[in-house]
Amino acid sequence: MSSINTSLSGLTAASTRIEVAANNIANQGSTKSLDNGQVVDKPYTPQRVDLVSLSNSGVQAQVKDVNPATTQQADPNSPSGLTDTPNVDTAQQLIDANVASYDFKANIKAIQVQDKVTQSLLDILS
Repeated sequence: MSSINTSLSGLTAASTRIEVAANNIANQGSTKSLDNGQVVDKPYTPQRVDLVSLSNSGVQAQVKDVNPATTQQADPNSPSGLTDTPNVDTAQQLIDANVASYDFKANIKAIQVQDKVTQSLLDILS
């Protein structure tokens, strides 16, 4: 795999990590979901991204559900006094998104450097 393809796989993985973190943050308070068009008492299931090294270089992002998907929090309106809420750590999601943005920038820079090296080689050959 070329260095550009390796960087492209890193860009895709970083983009997936940012998307998952944003989705988790946006849905951290969702205690109901839609199931076949019906509202059900099932909290949002947060996700995580695992990065897997590919044998020919590069990485692949695998999105998986967080386990446990929910935690119990106090809710005075619930008969039991507790309600299940999505197991989302906002601080960790912000950190993950920030790290992914640095990964994204690093992969962009690697592509730019490869482009300059290729251009220099073409200039020498011409």
